[in-house]
This record gives sequence, structure tokens and C-alpha cells, in this order.
Amino acid sequence: MVAWIKDYFAKNGDANTKALIGISGGKDSTVVAAACVAALGKDRVVGVMMPNGVQTDINDSKRVCEFLGIKNYEINIKGAYDALAQEITTKTAGDATAQFKTNTPSRLRMATLYGVAAIIGNCRISNNGNKSECLMGYFTIWGDGAGDFAPLANLYVSDVVRLGIELGLPEELVKKAPSDGMCGMTDEDNLGFTYAEVEKVARGVYDDVNPETAKKIKNRINGMQWKPKLLNLPKFMPEQKVLAIIDAQNDFIDGTMGVGIEKWKKAKAAIVDLIKKEKYDSIVFTKDWHPTNHCSFTAQGGPWPAHCVAGEKGAEIDVDLQAIEIPSVTLNKGCNVNVEEYGVDVLPNVNNVAELHLVGLCYDYCVQSCAKETAKTHPDTRIVVKKAGTVAIDDNAKIDWEGLGIEVE
Repeated sequence: MVAWIKDYFAKNGDANTKALIGISGGKDSTVVAAACVAALGKDRVVGVMMPNGVQTDINDSKRVCEFLGIKNYEINIKGAYDALAQEITTKTAGDATAQFKTNTPSRLRMATLYGVAAIIGNCRISNNGNKSECLMGYFTIWGDGAGDFAPLANLYVSDVVRLGIELGLPEELVKKAPSDGMCGMTDEDNLGFTYAEVEKVARGVYDDVNPETAKKIKNRINGMQWKPKLLNLPKFMPEQKVLAIIDAQNDFIDGTMGVGIEKWKKAKAAIVDLIKKEKYDSIVFTKDWHPTNHCSFTAQGGPWPAHCVAGEKGAEIDVDLQAIEIPSVTLNKGCNVNVEEYGVDVLPNVNNVAELHLVGLCYDYCVQSCAKETAKTHPDTRIVVKKAGTVAIDDNAKIDWEGLGIEVE
């Protein structure tokens, strides 16, 4: 993230451009401020505290600025809020609703940040929202949802906490319960569930979440997808961990190719355990998707019986794996009638992958071939074949990894 912030300011400013950050005293603004100090130096980071009258935890905001040694301003928005509320309610002959009372201070705070930037000059304003909040739509459009750059937008709350600790921030600030600072309740009290539960559901691994809670979270995520799309800000993308599930198709499991249902049950259990343990950001499925007259079939002189014919049930992925709700893509291979294609680069459309794990069928053919093809194209990605999650046609097969740095665990 520090490198990303440096790069963003190099491309969108000059050697004197400052990061201007609304400091609430919560974990998000605290971590953003610390990351900006690490990237730019404290002289190029400015904090703005914006209470609406009395802010009970204002001392936390002051402590952040003091701890980081950054220049800061305290600008109370109460006069502006009261005047605006009076003018609007008078002219509309209406009462200030709960929505008005919650969202208007947030929008005034963003207006304040841009006002400060206009006066001190040469600033870029941070959006401090994290991914957990974004999925819930828990931000105000053109309020705390605005800004010029968004360092935390692809980090869950748990990631923000770990980042804050890594940056050397006081634990009590980094682990502080999230609150909008306006309604007197924590975010989680308002939502009716925790951000830890949100993360589990969003990652697709939530066996220990109450089913009704999980359903409520999924409905909220689906219902809020329109909102983040309005705010197309430059976002930091952390390095990803991806799982590739190779050719987990019906014909390989229990039909034409006959690797055996019992062997597959053991491998599938290992895959499920991996998904629970490793917290993958996404999954890539590959599958053979052959025309009926593919060159690899014995009828055409190939070594294999007809299998995984495009559109047929035998070509479909194991139904249990299809049900996993982690974001996924599917790559079809073997589509060219004249080409036998055991392996493909499994990361053609996935960016910033630090680590790739491979499982599936079959270890001695398609899994090893996909690992090799991907390693050739992505030499900086750590590639690990998780053997317990694979099944081989020949259990005694010895694989030559061709010096590509592929690991087998």
C-alpha cells in the first residue's frame, strides 16, 4: 500500500503535493494517515478533525495527529449544519429526518475537506472507506464516500486492523469499534451483524454464521451493488491469493475417465479444508470443453475415450464446488478440435496475484500442465500444487517441473 500511495502521488501531483485526511479517531482514517506518512513523510500529510458540536472521542483524533506528528486543523461544522438545517426545514416546511441528520454532516465534512484543500493548495483528499463498509453500502454518497484516492477500498476490516498493527499504530486505536460518529451507535449495532460475519459471507466461507444472518448479509450485499459503482476512485489492490481448481468435472470423477469417486471424495474434502483455512480472494475453475470429434478421442486416433463434451453433463463441474460462493471465473480449454490442450495459463484475467494454489484433476496431466503454463507466464507469482487436493491417473507418476520454481505440498 505504501508503494501504491507513492506511485499515486507521483502520477497525480508533484514533490510537494499533500495528502489531506479527515481524522475521525477511528481505525480507517488512522491507518490511512499512517500509511500516507510512511509513503510521503509527515510534512506532506495533513489531518482535519471535524466535530459536529461536541465529539465525545475527539481526543482519539488528536492523539492520532500527535502520534504521527502531522499538521492538523480542528474545524467544527456545527454552525454550518445548524444553519443549513434551519434554512432547509424552513423553506420545505418539513422536519429534519434521521437520514438528513446522518448524511448531511458527512457531506459537510467532505465539503470542508475540499474547502481546506482549496485554501492550503496542492492536496489530494483520501477516501477512508474499507471493503466491508463498501459491501454494506455503509457510507454516504458524496460524503465519506467521496475523495480523490481510496487506499482501503479493497481491504476488509480485519485487513485494516492487521495493516494498522504492521504500521506500528497503538492497538486501542486500530481495534476501536467502528462508528459513524453521528448516531451514537456502532456500525455493527446499526447493521445487526458484525463485520467479521460480513467478511466470511463475502469470502464464501461462512459455515459458522447463523443462516438467517448470512441470508440478511447476502441480501444487503446484492441490494447495495449499485452504490459503490457511483464512486469510481483510484483504489489500492492488495496482492491476491487465488485457488485454481483444475477440471473437477463429472467425467473425470465418476464416468468416462474413471479416476474414482472415493479418491475424489478425499481430494474434495482437502479442497474444502483449504478454502476454509487459506482465505482465497478468488477461484479459477478450468474445464475441458471438447467438441464431439476432438483429436484426443480414440475415435479420432487419440489416447482417451470421449469425455467432457461441450454442453453435456459430463463436462460440468462438481456441483458441491459450484456452490462455493467465493468470486470465481471459469476457463474452458480443449475447445479447438485439432489441439490436445492439457494445460493453460489460469491467470489471464486476474491481476496482482502473489500466490496461486492448484488442486483438482488430474495431478499427472492437467494440474501439472496448468501449473507449468502459469509459471512461465507469471514468474513472480508463487505457485504451489496442494497435492492432497488432487487425484492422479498414475499415483506413481514422477513430474519434471522444468526448473520453474513450482512447489508441491
